[in-house]
Amino acid sequence: MNRLIKITAVLLIVAMLALPVFAEKGDGMMRGKAAEMMKKGQDIRGAGGMMGMGFMHSAGNNYGNYVTFTVDNTTGEVSNYSISGIAIFDSIKVANFNFKDSKPQGSLTKITNKDGSVVLQLHDNPAAVINIKTKTATTITFNLAEGVKATKEDKVIKIEADNLTAFIAGTNATSINIAGDEIRIESSAGNAIFRAVPVNMPVSKGHGKFMAEMMKNRAGAEISVGAYGKYSIANYSEDTNVMIRSMDRNRMRMTINSTDPSGKFFMMNLDNSSLTWTERQKIRLYIDNKPMMQVMSEEELYNATVSSFWLTMHSGNRMQAMMYIANFSERTVDVTVEDAGAATPVETPSGTPEKTPAATPKTPGFGLAIGVAGAGIAYLRRKYQK
Repeated sequence: MNRLIKITAVLLIVAMLALPVFAEKGDGMMRGKAAEMMKKGQDIRGAGGMMGMGFMHSAGNNYGNYVTFTVDNTTGEVSNYSISGIAIFDSIKVANFNFKDSKPQGSLTKITNKDGSVVLQLHDNPAAVINIKTKTATTITFNLAEGVKATKEDKVIKIEADNLTAFIAGTNATSINIAGDEIRIESSAGNAIFRAVPVNMPVSKGHGKFMAEMMKNRAGAEISVGAYGKYSIANYSEDTNVMIRSMDRNRMRMTINSTDPSGKFFMMNLDNSSLTWTERQKIRLYIDNKPMMQVMSEEELYNATVSSFWLTMHSGNRMQAMMYIANFSERTVDVTVEDAGAATPVETPSGTPEKTPAATPKTPGFGLAIGVAGAGIAYLRRKYQK
């Protein structure tokens, strides 16, 4: 009897020890690992003084402000890809990828093969952009993490995980399909682009349409501006280039050029840190020193025939702007913070926007002081004339 009791007790202990292992498998295990990697990254970044967007890496792991993942330094395979601690992909693979190197450069990590025919660009920005550029035909496979749902909407793949929504589109792709827990893109010299609805401003409108514009080569780039003067630029079109020339608290100036003269759309994610505004101020956009037309909805923007922009606010301290530039040579775009009641700036002969001159305010109390002084002098004059 005692022997039976002992055997039963041992079996019970073994079963209890096994329970945590079973609980960690699948969805729970992957979510736990993603959250743990994000926390570890925050500790490493904090110890290294890394603030805002940008990668730090250690032992093949890349730790960003928004994105974490691991790179196999033999094959170039990306694994454990997560956004804000949410597991999205178990792996990202490119067939016959002859790995050369992986280089973090600020908010961008580039993974290239030896002949330069394939480049993976992974961005640490609120939209967690991945752009895989291919010059030859190949197969790109995104292996979904447990609990991640993928559905096909026309030629765009929609991805949902927890409260996060993202999309995958392919330019010049011969096919893009979901097979079990894999998304496979047969690419013939084009781009495969992954983009999430920005996690710090989850406004759902317009993002699927923006992905569709990528497939028409009508999406130019995405500019994200965050804390500590950090910014990220993700180019979606090979013929387009964006450069931030200057930025202060009230103005950001960019130059945008494209060898394709036709119109393109641009996305901007702005938070109230490097570029700052108050509730009594507004954002205005200028193109080549002239006010750009503002439309009231993304539908109007996508139907625009002249250069225009649309703004949407999120919680008062974050803003998303989309703009359409109707035609190209090199264009200068200014994003400015101005008082809501201020007159629209006029263009000066030098080409620099200048606000309509306002009356110089009087020094507070100065007129009163003069009046008091005048009264005192008059009183003394009367006193000594008696």
